[in-house]
Amino acid sequence: MSRPGQHAKPLPNTVCPLCGGANQCAPAAAGKFDVPCWCTQAKINPEALARVPAQSVNKACLCPRCAAGVPGPDPAT
Repeated sequence: MSRPGQHAKPLPNTVCPLCGGANQCAPAAAGKFDVPCWCTQAKINPEALARVPAQSVNKACLCPRCAAGVPGPDPAT
């Protein structure tokens, strides 16, 4: 997801870059940053962040499952 200082609106990426599932990103779904999102209160697993493909860094949010470090389906298969 982009940060408020980078874009006027969040990027509309609603797919987790790790598992391909819905990332439940409220700002991406709403098209604005002033909505609450699950990720502001979540602990994000650093290993999960390290697995985000370079083209998705700061452009797409992880889903709660992947953010917690729980393995999910591989989108490449």
